[in-house]
Amino acid sequence: MPWLPESAFRTGPAWFAGAGRGFVLALAVALGGASAVGAQPVFDQDRIDLTGQQNLTLGAGARAYGMGGAFLARADDATAASWNPAGLSYLRTPELSLVGNHNSFREKGFEIDAFDGGSFDFAAFTWPLAFKEIRGSVQLSYQRAIGFDGTRTIDAGGGRRWDGESDGGFDVIAFGTGFRPIRWLRLGFTVNRWLNGYDQVLVRQIPDNPRPLREFETDFRPRGWSFNLGVIWSPLENLNIGGVFKTPFRADVTLSKKRKDYWESDSGMENETFNAASSDDVRIDFPASVGFGVSWRVRDTLTVSADFTQSRWSRAFIHEYFTLPVTSRRDDLTRPPPTPPPDVFDELPYPTLVSEQVDAQQIRAGIEWVVISSPRVKVPLRAGYFNDRQITAYLDGRVPRQNGVTFGTGLILGPLLLDVAYLLEFGSDIVPVAVESSEGEGTSTVVPVEFSLRTQRVFASLIYRFGRRP
Repeated sequence: MPWLPESAFRTGPAWFAGAGRGFVLALAVALGGASAVGAQPVFDQDRIDLTGQQNLTLGAGARAYGMGGAFLARADDATAASWNPAGLSYLRTPELSLVGNHNSFREKGFEIDAFDGGSFDFAAFTWPLAFKEIRGSVQLSYQRAIGFDGTRTIDAGGGRRWDGESDGGFDVIAFGTGFRPIRWLRLGFTVNRWLNGYDQVLVRQIPDNPRPLREFETDFRPRGWSFNLGVIWSPLENLNIGGVFKTPFRADVTLSKKRKDYWESDSGMENETFNAASSDDVRIDFPASVGFGVSWRVRDTLTVSADFTQSRWSRAFIHEYFTLPVTSRRDDLTRPPPTPPPDVFDELPYPTLVSEQVDAQQIRAGIEWVVISSPRVKVPLRAGYFNDRQITAYLDGRVPRQNGVTFGTGLILGPLLLDVAYLLEFGSDIVPVAVESSEGEGTSTVVPVEFSLRTQRVFASLIYRFGRRP
């Protein structure tokens, strides 16, 4: 996963301190002259972004996000496998599903941080089955569970900036099934293969520095297996109570890194030094996630839902992770300077790498109202709210939370379902940050810094239901 914040942001809010920003690339770069105090290593060559993905019960689909993501007890379309696989038992005809999204964010604090990107993030084919009174379906699906597609610029003023581009994501190929063994109970599970990964290029500019230009390349390829287990209980005809458990798992990672440092010389920045390394020994312990939800169909055209989910990021670690030290200045052009070996860390919290993590939590609520309904045409309106607890704390011990609202609509034309959703996430706070004081190295002072964040995401889904029930 890309892009870790520098040390000045380890004590800031979680969305600036290693959890990363919603779907791609990550957080902030420290201003020159204001560095955080701490004995931990500075991961200034890496950026990790997981905000918006901290709760692994999150899934895909414009309909679900239009309702704020409150879909664990109402998962009744082909995206159900990514939310609660028990919902696959609702499908009664073969379905082909496609989902894409576009993401952007902008934050202000020490600098101006802007990102823009998007990806194709879900596709599935679902086939219904029936055996006597047992009804259900099977599904093969692809999901970009954590995406890193996009470009990013961090402008710290005075010519100090990051420019980055990342491609790929943590993808999941899943085989799932959901079935209804008795009228009031639905069960489901998926078997998930995690694969692919991302590649990233970062360029850092720091004027008035012996190394004013630095380039970093990262190739990160995880592989692992996990399982999702889901249940939906209907004590009343119009009331669903849902639960989902996503298992913890260890992913094997192939990690390759390169760096190039440009040193100032009399002829410009032609004095270059290099370092590179790769390893197949990196491991990630991904956390377990559990969620519960309730959904009440007030009447045929009105549904309200609410969810609570938690992911155990306090138990997430990366093992044998490494960074690349800078290679010394190339003073003798006839002999290249010696390349230092990588700095390897036995165990670090993941994804922050530098901070003790707490469990992520999400509260979600949504509503769907079908304003036009006929046998062939339906137009739903959707709205939702969510509140996310982040995975790192402020210096004063507070654990930050972020709020968000969502809106969505759709058009159902016989077998064709089109849905769109808009998500707005926002937050601002006065954050205590420890910075090195002017009295010298080893002394620090805590200063208040105002941060604000605004994230926007747009989802679009297409579902086609074809053929007769088998």
